[in-house]
Amino acid sequence: MGVHAFDVWAANASNRELMVKSLPISTLRDSVIGIDAAYYLEGPAKEPLVSALGGSPLALKTSIVRELKDWEAVGIRPHFVFDGLDDGINDNPFGPSVVSARSNATAFETYDSDEAEQAIELFRTSGTPTPAALSSFLKKLLHNHGIPFTVAPYSALAQLAYFEKHPSHFVDAIYGSSELFLYGVDKIITKFKLSYQPFIDSKLGHARQISQFVPEQSEFQRIDQRACLEELGRIPSGLFIDALLLAGSKALGQFPAFKGKSYTIRDVVHLLASYGRSVVNLCNQYPEDEQVPRATYLNYLDQFKRALTGIRHHVVITVEGDIEALDKEIAPSDLHYCVGQRLPEELNMYLSRGLVQPRVLNWLASGTILMLAPYEGGDSQVYQNLIQVQLEPIRKQALSLLADSVHRYYQRKEITTKYWFDITSETKFNIKDLLPSPKSSISAWNVQEDALLDRLHAMGGSSDLPIGSLSFAIRSLRDLGFARATITPRSKDGQQILRSRNEICANAVWRFLQLRGYVDDQHQLTKWGNVLDSMLSGVGHGSDWERGAFPRFWFVSALPFEDEGRLKIQADIDRRNCMLVSRVACLGKLVHQPRGYSGPLSRHLLAYHAIIASVQAALRDLVEMSVVTMFLEGYAARDRDDWMEIALTLPLFDEDSCALGVATLTYLDELSSRPDPTSEATRRETRERTQGWVKHCNFQLSQQHAYQLWNAVSASLLRIELELTRAAPGAHASSSVLDLVPNNFDAVVIKSGKPALVEFFAPWCGHCKSLAPVYEELAQNFGFASDKLVIGKVDADEHKELGRKFGVQGFPTLKWFDGKSETPEAYERGRDLESLSSFLTEKTGIKPKVKRAAPSAVEMLNDQTFKEHIGGDKDVLVAFTAPWCGHCKSLAPIWETVAEDFAAEPHVVIAKVDAEAENSKSTAQDQGVKSYPTIKYFPRGSTIPESYGGARSEKDILEFMNEKAGTHRVAGGGLDAQAGIVPSLDAIVGKMSAGGNLPLISEEVSKTAVGLKDKYAEYYVKVFEKLGKSQGYAQKELTRLEGIIKKQGLAPQKLDDLVSRSNILRTFIAKAERKEEL
Repeated sequence: MGVHAFDVWAANASNRELMVKSLPISTLRDSVIGIDAAYYLEGPAKEPLVSALGGSPLALKTSIVRELKDWEAVGIRPHFVFDGLDDGINDNPFGPSVVSARSNATAFETYDSDEAEQAIELFRTSGTPTPAALSSFLKKLLHNHGIPFTVAPYSALAQLAYFEKHPSHFVDAIYGSSELFLYGVDKIITKFKLSYQPFIDSKLGHARQISQFVPEQSEFQRIDQRACLEELGRIPSGLFIDALLLAGSKALGQFPAFKGKSYTIRDVVHLLASYGRSVVNLCNQYPEDEQVPRATYLNYLDQFKRALTGIRHHVVITVEGDIEALDKEIAPSDLHYCVGQRLPEELNMYLSRGLVQPRVLNWLASGTILMLAPYEGGDSQVYQNLIQVQLEPIRKQALSLLADSVHRYYQRKEITTKYWFDITSETKFNIKDLLPSPKSSISAWNVQEDALLDRLHAMGGSSDLPIGSLSFAIRSLRDLGFARATITPRSKDGQQILRSRNEICANAVWRFLQLRGYVDDQHQLTKWGNVLDSMLSGVGHGSDWERGAFPRFWFVSALPFEDEGRLKIQADIDRRNCMLVSRVACLGKLVHQPRGYSGPLSRHLLAYHAIIASVQAALRDLVEMSVVTMFLEGYAARDRDDWMEIALTLPLFDEDSCALGVATLTYLDELSSRPDPTSEATRRETRERTQGWVKHCNFQLSQQHAYQLWNAVSASLLRIELELTRAAPGAHASSSVLDLVPNNFDAVVIKSGKPALVEFFAPWCGHCKSLAPVYEELAQNFGFASDKLVIGKVDADEHKELGRKFGVQGFPTLKWFDGKSETPEAYERGRDLESLSSFLTEKTGIKPKVKRAAPSAVEMLNDQTFKEHIGGDKDVLVAFTAPWCGHCKSLAPIWETVAEDFAAEPHVVIAKVDAEAENSKSTAQDQGVKSYPTIKYFPRGSTIPESYGGARSEKDILEFMNEKAGTHRVAGGGLDAQAGIVPSLDAIVGKMSAGGNLPLISEEVSKTAVGLKDKYAEYYVKVFEKLGKSQGYAQKELTRLEGIIKKQGLAPQKLDDLVSRSNILRTFIAKAERKEEL
């Protein structure tokens, strides 16, 4: 940070000792030091491998706490100031994150080439993590140690300058970068040089060497602006500030002619002096060339003026708590153009106290959402789709909540989202299209303290279940009586205002859960709410568990993220299982000494961490907007000083690294390569070796945490599958397989005299799910012989006593009962339809009656037919699947239904490619298919696909294809109310409402229809001709067509035609009725 050209010059100036002075730290005794938090984090945060792990530096907390204590020992009282909303002029907002990601990629390549030392240096200089990424961590640490901080409305530097110049001397000195000189600061502390000496500590019964702070030998460095001006030729301060701006800083990029060149601040001063000390002259007269034309310099001049105005009149928070521009009496009226759009003062107050982070506020103020590259680079389609598609609804929800609670100006604002992976691509939406926000639907959460404490007591009053946690919010609603009692609309007299931290946090979390669909408007847990309850119950309580559990649950419920696969080589299975356990371990925390990480790395797990962190950040944004709107709308008392406590009580605040995942993967990879991986001796030896590779950690304890997390998540996922199976639409639909329970089992299977084939299953079992459709078809094929044969199933997870009675030890288990004995015969043949049918025929002599399957509407493509279909005159939607993939099996009936919906569309094809079949594997590889199912849309006339990342429901896929192909299909294969409508002609029909002349309108329609290719254009002409003869034609014809439609039995094409014509007639009728009303 700072002005690099100045810093280089100051470090190497001949009279450096006159400008940069080292003073004893005792000089600062009893002083308040204003600290630029971003500059401060540039120092202790520089652990080399942080950018390879994500999260916070492992030694950062200890080093900061130690420095704070040492400052306290010499009487220094720090006051940190953080940057708020974005300010300044940034022509390349993605540049730093993209450069850092590329540096990290190079570092990983170097690491994979066994060049560890070079890789570490590349990671060290990659530029990540940024101070902004660590700001939440530092705020929490400062708050926990009683150190005051302020978040500036915009620039922390301007805020620090204001504090120092204020008559009350809010701060006595400033610790920060050389960029502070831009804001008129005379002296800047740039470095603390704290001295330590070895010390033998014997307090714990054994001697250990530690370092002890030595105040007498400690110093700080301070740079004096006046001395710098003298050294630069006694230049005036105005020229100095102009030169600093031209040299390049956070406020403004460097002068165009300097790019790619080496220069110091003295060079800039000399250049400026040669043009009469005038930036205007410099930009107007500096020689242009092909690389930098005159227009570039003139544009830079405009930016310079804006930056200088923004510095002179920067917006700060005053010591009285007001938000004001510096020298506001002479500030220009368009200051927002130079600094940034002003937000309501109340929002700035919440920002300054740490209640909310700047992210969502920035989006609203600037009208731009910038999606920056993660540490790993974010090159995968999965991650980009997550950011661009799957998290967008959460961003919109957060923005709409905030905008709906502030001035109408913001409610009409257009928001543009830009992405690092394609800077030419952007998406736009207007906030007015998101309104009204759901704030009214969540406004009935105003539960008071007494009710919260009573419910906590009824739940056992555990300290592991704090009010304000996700676990408390979900578990408390299990009680339907309490859930109904939480419907607490705000009273008209305002007596129900929320005052305590418990009240505010609990109600904010409930509102958040309702926004995300885990709680309905009757405050009952939804299906997904029950599933989340299962997850949280499985992983335990507390913020650390919840932080890992909630993103993982979100993946399960919203993302087809995991690649499923039946891998045929045992080594591949082992590797996949190792990776899966390690991914889950990324949700936990490595037990590590307060030292920098030293050990193996994994780019794959860093990429997985990026997904976790992005989901967590999006959900945290929504949590923050839930609570801030409670204050903006007057639901919560504003007269308080516990803002940071509220922020820390709300869920999803902290972010961990992937270090535990990497350590776990290292251990499991090594263990799986050993010939006897299950022996305790091998495991102990592997643990010891891993401890040597992953230094400074307690690997045994970390491993216990990883396995505890894995076991909990695994168990909860099984419960999730059970919940979803029970809650799934059609789960209880009629089946040809007879459900057997303890009450009917003996009567049906043992005493009926009929032989029976019985499946013992568990709802969560993957193999059982694979068998289910086969077993159902088997029962249907033998259904005609139900008086001679029983085909049944037992939920042995629910009815364990039946499973135990017949020795069931795994799922699925099939047993044959001959109808004469209570002792069954185990079925040990294949689980395919042919094997099962042959078995029953051998046992009973009954042959199945197989129903001829209806032809599929899905077009199966292979390497040859794929090329024939793609790029032609049809829109093609292709699902790339694999026969073993569970998600593909779930998609199959939906895909068939969608294909049937579009069966009558001659220019739409719903297709499928078996990506593992020999005759289509090449196509899948060419299309870059890496996980299943992958869905891609190919527009007519194009071979370039668009990935489909929406939900896999019939409704969502229909909406997608209708938009892309210009069709109007609805579920069931019918047409919507817009089918047949020709917009250009419909607009002309609209003139009927305004009392237009019918013959003239008819003539205009006839002329317009000539140039249209739409087949229904001529029908508009025909209707006008008929209306000229009979005004009641449209209604009579519509009645006739509706009568034909009701008779049913029509060919699909004929039905579509009648529906389309009916839609057109309705528009004529509606316009005529509108005309009569007028």
